[in-house]
Amino acid sequence: MAYQVLARKWRPQTFEEVVGQEPICRTLQNALAGGRVAHAFLFSGPRGVGKTSVARILAKALNCLNGGPTPQPCNACQVCRDITAGSFLDVLEIDGASNRGIDEVRDLREKIKYLPAQGHFKVYIIDEVHSLTKDAFNALLKTLEEPPAHAVFILATTDPHKVPVTILSRCQRYDFRRIPTALIQAQLEKLVSQEGWRIEEEGLAQVARAAEGSLRDAQGFLDQVVTFGGQEVDAPQIARILGVTDPGALLGALKAIIQRQGPELLALIEELYNQGQDLRRFHQDLVLYARHLLLAGLHPEARQLAAVADTEWEELSSLARQAPAAHLHNLLSVLLQGEEELRRAPQPRLALEVQLLRLIHLEPVLPLAAWLARLESLEQRLGAGCEVPAEISAQVGEKPGMAVAVPESAAPPSEVMAEGELSEKWQAFLKYVQETEGGPLYGKLSHCRLVGLKDHRLIMSPGRSWNAVGPRHEARLQELARAFFGPQYSLEIEAQTPRAGKSPAAPQKPLDMAALKQQAMEIFGGQWLNPTPGKEEPE
Repeated sequence: MAYQVLARKWRPQTFEEVVGQEPICRTLQNALAGGRVAHAFLFSGPRGVGKTSVARILAKALNCLNGGPTPQPCNACQVCRDITAGSFLDVLEIDGASNRGIDEVRDLREKIKYLPAQGHFKVYIIDEVHSLTKDAFNALLKTLEEPPAHAVFILATTDPHKVPVTILSRCQRYDFRRIPTALIQAQLEKLVSQEGWRIEEEGLAQVARAAEGSLRDAQGFLDQVVTFGGQEVDAPQIARILGVTDPGALLGALKAIIQRQGPELLALIEELYNQGQDLRRFHQDLVLYARHLLLAGLHPEARQLAAVADTEWEELSSLARQAPAAHLHNLLSVLLQGEEELRRAPQPRLALEVQLLRLIHLEPVLPLAAWLARLESLEQRLGAGCEVPAEISAQVGEKPGMAVAVPESAAPPSEVMAEGELSEKWQAFLKYVQETEGGPLYGKLSHCRLVGLKDHRLIMSPGRSWNAVGPRHEARLQELARAFFGPQYSLEIEAQTPRAGKSPAAPQKPLDMAALKQQAMEIFGGQWLNPTPGKEEPE
C-alpha cells in the first residue's frame, strides 16, 4: 500500500474526533438531530483547522445508511466508506481555484437538478470558494438561494472577506478558529503513542508552536521530523529540522541577561550565527520567552498561559525569582521596541548584539521608598535642611510598592551655583533661544541676566527694555526655559525696585534718540525711515 502522510492517515472521521472546534461540531450535531439542516454553509478560517474534514463528516452524517441524517455517522456502511475514500458519486468536492469560471457553474446548475444516485442528499463541497470570478458568483446566486430539496452546498474559504455579501447572506456561516497550541501538542502526543515513536515532550512542544494553530501543519512537521531522525528524535534535532530556535538557547540568553553575563551572551550569538540560524527569528522567539518570563515573575500559577514544556517553565520560574517583576517588564518592553530596528538593520547580528548588551546594562527599577530614603540620607550628610514633600510621603505611605525608573547613579540636582556658573548657564540659554526663537524675544533677553537658582526657580533680573514684553512672549519664555533646563524648572522675573542708597525720585535723563534707534534696529532689524519724507525728525 502506498504511504499516507499523517494528515491523511489521521483525518478525523466523526465530529468527536475534530480538535479545537467543539462549538461548531455541537451546533451541526444539534441541527442534524433536530432536522434543521440548512441548504448552504460557509466554513471560514485559517488553513489546516478542519474545514474540509468537518464538511466530509457532515456529508457522511446526511447520507449514512444507518439512520441518516444522524449526528453520529457509523463509518461502517458502504456510503460512509465511499465518502471516506472519496469515491461516493453524490458528494462532489470542487476546487474553486481550478473551476472558477461561469462555464463550470453553469454545468453545476444543470447537474444539480438530478436526484442523488446512491444517498439521500447531493453534497457540493466547494473549496477556496473566494477564487470564483464575479460572473461565476452571480450565476451561483439563485441556485444557492433556492436549491433542490436534495442538494446541500458547503463552501470553504480562508478569505471570507473576498466572498460577495450576496453569497454570505445565503449561507449559514461558521468561523473556524486557530487550534490552541496545548491541544495540538496533546494530539501529537496521542499520535506518537499510537505510532510507537519516542519523541521528547519539548520537541513536540516545538512542533506545536511552529504550526501556529494549524493541526495539519503540525502533522506535516512531525512527518518531516520522523523522516529525518527516525523514531527517536530529541528537541535540539527538531529545532534544527524545523529551522526554529532551540529553547535551550533562548533560556540561556535570558539567563545571561538576568545575570549580566556579556561574554556568554556574545558567545551564544556567535554560535547561532555559525549554525546559520535566522537571527531575526531568534529575536522573535526571545520576545516570546521574555513574555513567558514576565508571566512566571508576576504569577507562578499562570502556567496555562505559556505554551512551553514543564521543564522550561520550571527554569523560567527560577530565573524570574532572580529579578523584580518591574525589571522583567522593562526587559520585555525594550525587546519589543527593538523588533522594528532589527528588521530594518543591514547587519542583523550587530544590531542584535547591541540590543542584548543594552539589556544587560539596563538598570533595575528601585521602589520610590528607597529613593526617598536615599534623598533623606543625602540631605542629612549635606546639611541641606530640606524636607521631603508631604504629598510624596503620603503617596509612598499609600502605595509602598510604587517604583520609579531612575538610574541608581542619579542624584538630586544641585541648587547652589556660583556667579560664574550662572552666567555660563544664562549665555548657553541665550544661544538656545537665538537658535530656536530669535527675533524680539532674544533681543529682550540679551539685556537680562540670571541672578539666582532656588527650589527649581530660575530668578532673572530684567533689562531696561523688558517692560515692552507682553504675556504671550512671557509664556513662550517659560516653555523655552523648561525645554532647556528641565520640566521641573520655572522662570521668575525679579521685581524692578530702586537700589538702596538712591533716591526713588531722582530726575531722569532726557532720551537719547540715537541710542534708542540703535537699540530698536538691534532688536527688530531693518533700517530706520523718517515718517515724513523731507522732514527732519526731532532730536
